[in-house]
Amino acid sequence: MFKKLLSAMAIGCLLCACDNGTAPPRSTPKSNSSSAVPVDYTRGRYMNAILGRGINLGNSWDSDGRDDAAWSNPIRDVDFAIIKAAGFNSVRIPVRWQYNSDYSTHTVDPERLAGVIEDINLAIANGLAVVVNFHHYVELNCAGGGHKDRGCKYDATKFEEEKNHFLLLWAQVATAMNAFPDDMIVLEILNEPVIPNVDLVNQLMLDAYNVIRTHAPNKTIMFEALHGAKFYDIDKMKLPPDGNIIFSGHYYEPFQYSHQGNMHGNACRGDDAKSITASTDLSSYATLAKQYYPDINGTDHVPLNMGEFGVAGGDVSPCNWEDGNGPSSEGKAEWANAAAKAAISRGMSFHYWGFSYTGGFDAYDPGSEKWHTGFPQALIF
Repeated sequence: MFKKLLSAMAIGCLLCACDNGTAPPRSTPKSNSSSAVPVDYTRGRYMNAILGRGINLGNSWDSDGRDDAAWSNPIRDVDFAIIKAAGFNSVRIPVRWQYNSDYSTHTVDPERLAGVIEDINLAIANGLAVVVNFHHYVELNCAGGGHKDRGCKYDATKFEEEKNHFLLLWAQVATAMNAFPDDMIVLEILNEPVIPNVDLVNQLMLDAYNVIRTHAPNKTIMFEALHGAKFYDIDKMKLPPDGNIIFSGHYYEPFQYSHQGNMHGNACRGDDAKSITASTDLSSYATLAKQYYPDINGTDHVPLNMGEFGVAGGDVSPCNWEDGNGPSSEGKAEWANAAAKAAISRGMSFHYWGFSYTGGFDAYDPGSEKWHTGFPQALIF
């Protein structure tokens, strides 16, 4: 079991947010909130309510292997019943669709597609709605100038090639996903874009949105912002005037607490690094959403989803594996509970990162068939 945990940790650490958690310099918004055009988001709100409380099945189909077992964390049939019995309403299934895809025909690996479809069917059979996305599209982000820590630079030719492949893959995936009931699946365009040029990100998202809407006309579509899906960048996004969309952000603030010993060199300081500001932070995000994307009813705004949040700590803290000082089980659960409550109280849906073997963020241990200390109560209340 220890080897399995280390294996997931070693490959993982990519896991959640792709940047270092430091807020980038704020630039002038591209749009003027005073000219925001209200939209009827009734359909999006309806789907967001169905998503409700959810959890990520990460480090599985988003791995760089032929199936969901490449990072020693395959999705098991029984997982869906466990998640449903705990009281969750939905799951998010991250997928690295471009892995082993055919660049000559722009088609996904048929075995990968079949495997994801099988898991979606299992989720729905257990009464769980599903969010499916394009996850860890490193090649696209790199060609767009993201992942500078990996030596990536913007290459216009390569970016257009990867973008074309991305859009054609989405056409196939959206067509396949359209077979599922409209009120049981959400299509999330791209996880954590780190392309620094906001215009490139906006155009990429809108182009993919148009492809998805063509092949899955009635499905709810989920958007993310640049800088690794930061909520506060909603003021820079150009969302279409479509009432059947959701805006998703990822929340790990502060990174110095949530990612101890996991990535970006954050020191193991235990609960000394703990800071819980979710209520204030999510209120500010909701205010921005209403300012830039108001609903016609004058009260609501574009529906919001907290697509990832969590702390690498407690029973499976990476710091503790190294005999260090990691966040306590109580601290991890307290932080998660505060974030979840802040989301639900503001009409947001959420998906905790993650269910199992996600580099210390885990809520459940398949080895002992037990929830980790403080879970799922931290998320189901």
